[in-house]
Order: sequence, then C-alpha cells, then structure tokens
Amino acid sequence: TGRVWRGSAFGGVKGRSELPGYVERYMNGEIKIDEFITHDMPFERINEAFELLHAGKSIRTVLHY
Repeated sequence: TGRVWRGSAFGGVKGRSELPGYVERYMNGEIKIDEFITHDMPFERINEAFELLHAGKSIRTVLHY
C-alpha cells in the first residue's frame, strides 16, 4: 500500500525521557486513561484488534503478550 507507520505508538511523547513521567502521573491518579481502553485481548487476537480499530469500534485495545 506504500503506507508507513511512524511515531504513532506514543504520539508526540519521547518514550525514553517522557514516558516514565506519564506512568507516574497515571499511577498517582493525575491522568485518566482507563476510560479510553475499550478492549482487552491476548496478543494472538491482534488482527481482530486492528479490525475493530479500523471499523471505528474501539479507541484503544490492551494486548497481553
């Protein structure tokens, strides 16, 4: 398809330097994330997770490896 996936895993967050701070803020209850998680699936269902996302039926899916 010629499409390339770049920088969307964490949006504009610099993973190594900024992500630990976001995790701490989440753990302290300063950031609400849970309400954006619409599905929880094992990693084996990753294709289904992408199908839900592309169909507009999910916001974020947590995959367990």
